[in-house]
Amino acid sequence: MKKLAFLIMASSLLMASSLHAQNHIPLKYTNHTEFGGLFGRVKYDFQGNNGQSQVDNRLNLTLQTFNGVMLSKRLAAGVTVGIDWYKTALLNPISAGVRYDLTNQGDVKLFATADAGYGFAWFQDDSDGFGTTGGLMLNPGLGLRMGKPGGTAVTFTMSYKRQEAHITKVPQWNQLERWEDRVYNRLALRLGISF
Repeated sequence: MKKLAFLIMASSLLMASSLHAQNHIPLKYTNHTEFGGLFGRVKYDFQGNNGQSQVDNRLNLTLQTFNGVMLSKRLAAGVTVGIDWYKTALLNPISAGVRYDLTNQGDVKLFATADAGYGFAWFQDDSDGFGTTGGLMLNPGLGLRMGKPGGTAVTFTMSYKRQEAHITKVPQWNQLERWEDRVYNRLALRLGISF
């Protein structure tokens, strides 16, 4: 999984450098920092409910920053680093990312965003006998950038976030091992600033 995430990031950076070589535009640094909520529904087995599944709504906090270079007037490529607080997991996704302006006129622009990488569990503090590891992460979306061209802008982004995680649990009396593979599927709504 980590190798696949590394290959995705490396190929994105190679593609970005080849696009830059074709455009002959001086590289300009760009940053896009956002915070917001991850909205979703979770279905899980509840032992006190006679083996039936239970469904709950979830709202989790997310924070991320994209640091990259402008490859053209409309396309930026770089690295996105973040932190996502799920109910029982604290994951740190690192990914290759792109931002592309779909409209190029006026002070309000529609843009597309895409990030692909791996979520690590560096800051997760597990109970005794438990272990959390991250997994692949995908995050495509659309957003609005409001501000003067070439200056600081306020952004609102709506995206789909898919994050995998693996949790090792303490075995119960009749088990040799116990674990759970999770896939967090969330609607991400974020407010941010870009320059």
